[in-house]
Amino acid sequence: MRIAFGIFIIGHAFIHLMFVGQALRWFENRPGSRWPDGAALFPSSIPDGMIRAFAAASIGLTGIAMVVGGVGVILQADWSTRVVIGSAVLVSIAHAAFWNGDWKTSPDQGLYGVIINVAVIVAMLVVRA
Repeated sequence: MRIAFGIFIIGHAFIHLMFVGQALRWFENRPGSRWPDGAALFPSSIPDGMIRAFAAASIGLTGIAMVVGGVGVILQADWSTRVVIGSAVLVSIAHAAFWNGDWKTSPDQGLYGVIINVAVIVAMLVVRA
């Protein structure tokens, strides 16, 4: 079960990492998606290119940390719980920070990933308790 859960965490991390490609305009997760342009938390005086670079860096780093945490789960490393929970919290904060305030497009901006992150955090806490 631990191996399956670790693989799930790694797969989930790669979904988050898809947002790096979206932010850098390598591809669109959904046709017409402009995420993270128009992020409500940032003033309009900050250029979209700078916001996209910050989104790519923050989501990319936390996504890589989640991959490492998933490997740690598979290997039963003592540090894996902290890495998985920390990365899940940080990537959720990043998705919230880059949300444009539109509930209709929130699934395209990482809402489902954040919901899965909450489930992963709860599962890590229950399993490790």
